[in-house]
Amino acid sequence: MSFEKKFLTRYLDIIIELSNETGISKKEARDILDIALSNRNLKLVNFNEVKNEIKMFITINIFSLLFKL
Repeated sequence: MSFEKKFLTRYLDIIIELSNETGISKKEARDILDIALSNRNLKLVNFNEVKNEIKMFITINIFSLLFKL
């Protein structure tokens, strides 16, 4: 399988996983993933690492909002 097909398959899988694990919509998950990948070398991307960073970012922001209430 070519790099583009592998990348696209993993990209779509991560969008679905983020949506299911965090409760955000697939469009929001795609937007966040696009931002996270925007300044990375796409051939060196570790999608599990990116997914964990995004989940951590969302968790920190949720707790920040809760503590401001």
